[in-house]
Amino acid sequence: MAKKEEPIMDGPKRMQNELKLMIEDTQLLQFRCLEVEPDNIFKWYGLLMPISAPYDKGAYKLEIDFPQQYPFKPPRLHINTKIYHPNVNERGQVCLPILESEHWLPTSRIEAVLNCLLATINDPQPDNAWSLDMANEYRNDPKKFYKVADAWVERYSEHRPTDAELVAFARKRKKAMQKS
Repeated sequence: MAKKEEPIMDGPKRMQNELKLMIEDTQLLQFRCLEVEPDNIFKWYGLLMPISAPYDKGAYKLEIDFPQQYPFKPPRLHINTKIYHPNVNERGQVCLPILESEHWLPTSRIEAVLNCLLATINDPQPDNAWSLDMANEYRNDPKKFYKVADAWVERYSEHRPTDAELVAFARKRKKAMQKS
């Protein structure tokens, strides 16, 4: 008799499946160090590692809050590291059309949301900005925008883990998940 696979964590099957896919994902290299709040599958944390300058010199803590009604309501994303970006406000809230109620589709997966977020971080979208002043600066004086953004990366961004640190993190997470 085949042994039934144990769930990763208690919670709705959709959340368990998405978590499992995200943990096993080896393609989404710009979102790393995924962790789930103990005993709460609806709260995830990770590290954004953009690939475009100036953001590629740092890393950014991301918090993902899934509503109890997920996937019928979109998750909320919050960047907990200060970032000078027209699509992120001073509280770390992200302006992404995919997360707006009128655009959200229950078939959307968190991986698609993260890909959209990372595309926006790597290539700011001034037409969909939180800060009109920052969006105008990005459009009209990109040299100044990138100078300020670069200074913020230097001052506020998180340590960008090395490949060895990422491997060690994955090994530690796998060991911890086997215990639970």
